[in-house]
Amino acid sequence: MPQMPAIFLDRDNTLIRDDGYIFEIEKFAWITGAVAALKRFHQAGLPVFIVTNQGGIGRGIFTESDMHKFNHHLIDAAQKAGGAITDIAFCPHHPLSPDPAMAAACPCRKPEPGLLFDLAQKWQIDLGGSVMIGDRDSDVEAGKRAGMAAYLFDRGDLDQLAKQVIDRHFTAKTDGSK
Repeated sequence: MPQMPAIFLDRDNTLIRDDGYIFEIEKFAWITGAVAALKRFHQAGLPVFIVTNQGGIGRGIFTESDMHKFNHHLIDAAQKAGGAITDIAFCPHHPLSPDPAMAAACPCRKPEPGLLFDLAQKWQIDLGGSVMIGDRDSDVEAGKRAGMAAYLFDRGDLDQLAKQVIDRHFTAKTDGSK
């Protein structure tokens, strides 16, 4: 099976608003331009993956089950809005966790690229042709460590950045190259 490029997005403050550890569906709110960006990526035929540090699990603020319920709501909301999220990978670890196993260094907590590598292997994704977008330096660093183009989202309009990313990385040039 040939590998394909994809879009990798951070979740909190890139796709959805986050005023702290967000896991309650009642607090779900899109970032400006997120719905349009998801539609744009979907219409371009690009699978979208979410890679997210969820240290609130490791810190005992919410459970993995809480996070999964929230993420299912996010996937459903994206689909109802005309976009698509193919899969979500998360890291539950946090260096301030009271549980030593959850506080230990891991390959999945961004800026480590473990989540990106895992999704790429699972879904046959070409990381070199893919793009990572996130609101933190750790998101950009994870993307770069995985060999991807990476963009720092300034929390403005995500669709504006999505258009730039598609134009720069996924629109055929006049000479036929990408």
